[in-house]
Amino acid sequence: MSDQHRITAPAGSPPAGATDGPARIAELRGAIDGLDQRIIALLAERTRVVQELTAHKTDEATVRSPDRVRQVLDRVHDLASRHGMPPEVAVGTYRSLIDELTRMQLDMLAARRAAASAGEER
Repeated sequence: MSDQHRITAPAGSPPAGATDGPARIAELRGAIDGLDQRIIALLAERTRVVQELTAHKTDEATVRSPDRVRQVLDRVHDLASRHGMPPEVAVGTYRSLIDELTRMQLDMLAARRAAASAGEER
């Protein structure tokens, strides 16, 4: 993380020499916008990997993989704790991400099955 985005003062108090009030809010919002760009790029990359992975899955149980979901959520919890992030925020975010990507995978699996069935009918 760059020094530009690092906040070292206690919550609610601006760092020495830093801007405060509306100027600081605008500065921090700009930092958040930059972080969002990086986060979305990483999520897009993660989604592409999941899409490729889905090509190797053949059934709903393999898509849902509850043991793998638990493993990922446990790892995310630990990573968040190590980085000073509230683990419940990270885990909640990942639960939502996993739910949406599972839905995407199930749709992909259904489309692949439909295409295979249509090919068999010819």
